[in-house]
Amino acid sequence: STNCFLSKAVVSTQSTGGVTDVTPFGKFFLEGPGATKFLSSMVANTLPKVDRVNISHMLTPAGRVYAELTITRLGKDRYYLVTGSGSELHDLRWLLHHMPEDAGFTLRNATDDMGVLAVAGPYARHVMQKLTDERMEHEHFAFLECREMQLAGFNVQATRISYTGELGWEIHHNRRDTGLLYRKILEAGEEYEIGDYGSFATNSLRLEKGFRGWGAEMNLDKNPFEAGLDPFIKSNKKTSFIGQEAVRALKDKEQKCRLAMLHVNTNDALDPYGNETIWFNNKVVGNTTSGGYSYQAKSSVCFAYLPPELTALGSNVYVELLGVRYPATVVNDPMYETEATRTRNALKAAAQA
Repeated sequence: STNCFLSKAVVSTQSTGGVTDVTPFGKFFLEGPGATKFLSSMVANTLPKVDRVNISHMLTPAGRVYAELTITRLGKDRYYLVTGSGSELHDLRWLLHHMPEDAGFTLRNATDDMGVLAVAGPYARHVMQKLTDERMEHEHFAFLECREMQLAGFNVQATRISYTGELGWEIHHNRRDTGLLYRKILEAGEEYEIGDYGSFATNSLRLEKGFRGWGAEMNLDKNPFEAGLDPFIKSNKKTSFIGQEAVRALKDKEQKCRLAMLHVNTNDALDPYGNETIWFNNKVVGNTTSGGYSYQAKSSVCFAYLPPELTALGSNVYVELLGVRYPATVVNDPMYETEATRTRNALKAAAQA
């Protein structure tokens, strides 16, 4: 439902920009001879090129989604892995369990050493540019690019990525610098009315962009095709990986369920949160995974797992919230384009003009 404080954070991030502290992310350095071969065997996606970033998933032997990683390639055999704040030890244990005893590479947990600030919104580039001599324009700092650079006098590792789906950077740095760096960013953004945004605003924005969350949309009960992660699963890549045989078998099968996005008509009374029951023809047919309020759609929204035949656009179901069944409709996933997609489309249109 609408909330004046949350509304202000979401709207300001979309219209001007905002900054948030995401230091609790789990952060690991993987480096040394053999690191590339090992990491490729752990994830279903291909690995990024040097100074590039991608989203990759670790799977179980049964082809279920064990974890999601943001992988930054810092060198030939040097990687920086980022995971959710609640997944740090969960993911670290999985990686350590599969490391060979005679490994020539190391895996170091840097979670407590590294701070992370995220800057997002239309003026994020302006704010970053005021604090560095590096060129920040799109043609010089592309989406999913990473760069070690100076920002406000601090050594940082800046990555052009944002879980909000807006223009943005994650700024990884020595944790002792977080407070001063945060103040410098706010000062640089003052003329653009840059403010703070938090996890609830991030959740609203990422839902609108169709971004999945581990532990909600992605979990050990679902395979990546049910979760709509097809673009990230390279089942025929040259390096074999954990779960490869399983996803090859699953890929062409009819899935038992599919993830869908719903608008829920609650009359602004409350929002879905996750794990709520979904009804159709007085039968339980699925469950929500996460939800919130979309300030662009002006509606409660949620992700939900439904039988494939109920995931067509316009399909109607009911979501049960606090014992009341509210009507819900399947809508586009994603509901709105990310900044990266908007920019790519605009450049393509300009080139064709």
